[in-house]
Amino acid sequence: MRIFQTLLFCCLVSTTVLSGQNSDFTNCTAVLLNNKMVVNEYTPTGKCELSIDAQGVFTVQPVSLGDNGSAEPQGKHRFKIAIRDFNTKTMISFSDQTYMEIDASKVLSQCRKGDAIVFITLDRQLALPHNEVVVK
Repeated sequence: MRIFQTLLFCCLVSTTVLSGQNSDFTNCTAVLLNNKMVVNEYTPTGKCELSIDAQGVFTVQPVSLGDNGSAEPQGKHRFKIAIRDFNTKTMISFSDQTYMEIDASKVLSQCRKGDAIVFITLDRQLALPHNEVVVK
């Protein structure tokens, strides 16, 4: 019995130590347009699509998901943007700048239908699973 307790204790300690070393991607974030999530649902199968003539301001923010699926923004974070060409799948940097927010029309004016806007976080703690927005 004593061996079992010692083994269990060692497993718990090693799990705690190992999990404490990796704090990457611990805060869930989303791309928002006018403080509303672009993704249709915050699940692994969620889709991000946006009309080429969409209006508003893009931000990347941690979100707290409500019971009804609504999202409450929790503060803007820095991000960069790239555009993935629909035909060649080539990704090009939109700008060298870092943003806290950007007018959607500035980004969409550089896109064609089928392209994807790729949002890139600058903080390793921010998970952004729905980082590509397809332009329709």
